[in-house]
Amino acid sequence: MRTFEYRVYPTRAQRQQLMACLSESRAIYNEMLEALKAQYEESATFPTKYDLTARFKGRGGEHVPATTVQTLADRLSKALKRYLQMKDLGLPVGFPRFKTPNRWHSIQLRQYAVSRDVWLDDDGAHLHIPAKLGKLLKIKLHRPLEGTPVTAHLVLRADGHWYALIVCETLPQDEFDRVHQRTAATPQPHCDHPDIGLDVGLKVFLADSEGTVVENPRYYRRGQKRLAKAQHVSDRRTKGSHRRRKAKREVAKQHLTISRQRRDFHFKTAKHYAERYGRICVEDLNVAGMVKNHHLAKSIHDASWSAFLDILTDKAARAGHVVVRVPARFTSQKCSRCGEYVQKSLSVRTHICPSCGLVEDRDVNAAKNIKQAGALPSGTGAAGLPGELRSPRL
Repeated sequence: MRTFEYRVYPTRAQRQQLMACLSESRAIYNEMLEALKAQYEESATFPTKYDLTARFKGRGGEHVPATTVQTLADRLSKALKRYLQMKDLGLPVGFPRFKTPNRWHSIQLRQYAVSRDVWLDDDGAHLHIPAKLGKLLKIKLHRPLEGTPVTAHLVLRADGHWYALIVCETLPQDEFDRVHQRTAATPQPHCDHPDIGLDVGLKVFLADSEGTVVENPRYYRRGQKRLAKAQHVSDRRTKGSHRRRKAKREVAKQHLTISRQRRDFHFKTAKHYAERYGRICVEDLNVAGMVKNHHLAKSIHDASWSAFLDILTDKAARAGHVVVRVPARFTSQKCSRCGEYVQKSLSVRTHICPSCGLVEDRDVNAAKNIKQAGALPSGTGAAGLPGELRSPRL
């Protein structure tokens, strides 16, 4: 599944309809959650999404389409299911909560098909939506859709613009043929890309086992002054005033800009490695535990390793490649040449092995260890296919 995001340009009247739907759908969701809690207090059972759909049938009124009401019941049921699953695993989790206006920004359109909830016009310049939402929205298709569209969302971002998120169903390894070019000698594409190890960090964003280093852009750190100024202006405004709401929107826009910069960087970096290497070995990091270090938490969140690794895994899978996660234990301390353990603090950035004399950048040495730990055992199938991890050399 892939999601394509496009800017839409509603008229003033359509914008009012969209905002009314946003407000009313939030109220219906909160009513569903209240009914769910009430039933649990009475009978210690939770209503299903079908029960909620039947109970709130016809509640959309003049602003919320009937199918959107169904998606609200589905959304609440999924949130409840995730809560129960996390609770069974003993993980800290909170019960689904009532939504405030600053936590509710999307309208789901259930079925993408002609004469259904949402579909693109033949000219590709207009998006058909229910009449309650404006019927026909101007849209800018800056890139073509890929795969089969199945559903869509209308989302209001912090910049005040509306966007259409169209979810498409794509084939597994849909990028394989493009990444693995056919030739006259090899009419059937096959993967002959090499393996690589990646070590993510804070001083540099990542270092690979070939010695390449990607600098850490630190988008949040670079935008802190602008963000602090916007927050200072917001704090000086009177609570509940129009000027305070306007100032808060400026703060949200700064956060949105930083988020977009970081995401763009993640996609470009992941694309480089996902298309050029068949087996990408990375550390299996416990980021949730690492951010408990308050001296490093801001920098770790700024780098956003988990988001990058998720993007890398998805892009590699679509290219017919594989991302292997290996234990992070001792990857920075172990010598990649002789296997000797050389203890060093985070401030020591150069690996110097007293046993074999290897002198190398700390992160590059760690990346080589990660590649060795994630390599296929000898005698297995071709590279690019998942296999059992080789035990680290002691």
